Amino acid sequence: PTPKPRSALRRGIAGTAAALTLLAVASWHFSPRVEKRSSGLGGLLEEFQLLDAWQMLSGGNPFKYICPMTVFQRMAAVALVGKAAEGDCCTTYDSVPMLWPYQYPECGKSHCPSCWRADGDLASSDVASYAALSFAASLAVSSPKVLLPEAPEEARRLDDVTRHAGIASKQMLARAKHGMRERVVNLCPRISDWEEYFLNDDAENVHARVYKSASAQVAVVSFRGTQAKSAQNWEIDSDINMLNVQLGAPGPHGPAPSEVNIHEGFYLELQRVLPHVRKWVEGYIEGTQGLFGIPSYWKLVFTGHSLGAALAILAATMAEAESWPRLPDAVIAFAAPRVGDKGLSQWWESRDLCKKLLRVSVYNDVITYMPFMEPLQLMDTFNYCFQNVIQCLGQLASGPKALHPSERWTHVCPSSELYVPGAMKGVNSKMEDFSLMGGALAHFIGNALFGYSFGVLNSDIPRHDAYCGLRKELLPAASCTTMEELDEVVCFGLAHDVNATSAAHCRQNCCDDEYCSVWQVMRNNQCWRGRSHHCTALHPYAAEVASGQRLH
Repeated sequence: PTPKPRSALRRGIAGTAAALTLLAVASWHFSPRVEKRSSGLGGLLEEFQLLDAWQMLSGGNPFKYICPMTVFQRMAAVALVGKAAEGDCCTTYDSVPMLWPYQYPECGKSHCPSCWRADGDLASSDVASYAALSFAASLAVSSPKVLLPEAPEEARRLDDVTRHAGIASKQMLARAKHGMRERVVNLCPRISDWEEYFLNDDAENVHARVYKSASAQVAVVSFRGTQAKSAQNWEIDSDINMLNVQLGAPGPHGPAPSEVNIHEGFYLELQRVLPHVRKWVEGYIEGTQGLFGIPSYWKLVFTGHSLGAALAILAATMAEAESWPRLPDAVIAFAAPRVGDKGLSQWWESRDLCKKLLRVSVYNDVITYMPFMEPLQLMDTFNYCFQNVIQCLGQLASGPKALHPSERWTHVCPSSELYVPGAMKGVNSKMEDFSLMGGALAHFIGNALFGYSFGVLNSDIPRHDAYCGLRKELLPAASCTTMEELDEVVCFGLAHDVNATSAAHCRQNCCDDEYCSVWQVMRNNQCWRGRSHHCTALHPYAAEVASGQRLH
């Protein structure tokens, strides 16, 4: 099958699926903002709307353990669970996962066993040494980059959707967060000669970023995950029809069908970018006749997070099925949803491909159990929720008794899964420690305090790292370090601090407030501070800014 435009009906169904998914956390979402940076690394879509909402409702940093609890928190706990909220602060937090699913270090690990689940034998995996590098690339691909204003001499193009990124730093950079603050991090400090390309399909907002290092003799193809504000990405995820795909004869290592059923949305979108991936891998860059392909003695890795993980798995599948002359040596998938039926897994096993795959999951990440239903079941659920909104939201809030995912969908190579701790309540197969909001937050990759960054840094993955030198210290806690000067731009969304009487005082107040990451002082000595990614020089007020900084 080849990519085809989606009909208005299919777009409507996809949009409805996205809307119903968001209904579960609607009370925590505020209207989306367009987030821009004055930094040379370009704009970053805000992924902390849930955290911003919590901070505005409670007036506190959601990652700061507060005991005694605020009046708002105590009232909410009593209203939701009554006497079950009585007890010490940790007991109250635990009794109301809707209140906040994050597991504070001060409360230990006894309140939420599923939040710390770590299963799987990484040491026995043939591809364990690539996991840290793949994590770095998966986080880097989610951070926007800006091409150099003038393409360097070595810039090469495959066509309009494949661009040499021209990174001057030669580093694998990403925006990583520690709680409410963020900073630019070099995720792979041992390697400083990365060459980077973009492979985009702008029509469907599918993006891959590819890296290669001559010194390390390694190349990485990293597929980007779902972007929260991308209607195209939601459409891809929501297209849960199964598509029959001919893969060819199975291998000698076990029985398997030659035709398998694959997630239609993932498969069709992969076809829009896969030809460019193949050209890049094989070196068919304009005018080079394949001279810049990945050498046989290099290592080639496919990776991604979320939607990117699904695309990485299917890209490796199609590379094998199409007999590419250069196949990936490893496939590292973070937070992968289920991408096909049991036949696809059997086909991988028959060709002895499972030894190349490592699926890294947080146990309470809701996405790793998706798709839940068949399309007809999904439509029935849509109808029920539209007709019974209050009852539907009530069931989502209290949690279903059990998770009954569709039996048609399965993960590729179940034995390849490695669980890492996520420090969040969420959604799992046994419905333990249920929190729908936590199930969404556990899916995030960019924060060192929870989700996949926390899980990877607190697992054995850094110990098996053969390339990057990944370690916890790369994502440090906030230390009031200046990350960016903001004296030629005006940042919106800040609050007036009437108590600050000087630039030094304004900066110190921002440092003392863990929620604050930006401060600015105007020429009339007014201090404005808070969190903002909307900073611009193209506004009359920019000339009124005397000084300012972004802090971590």
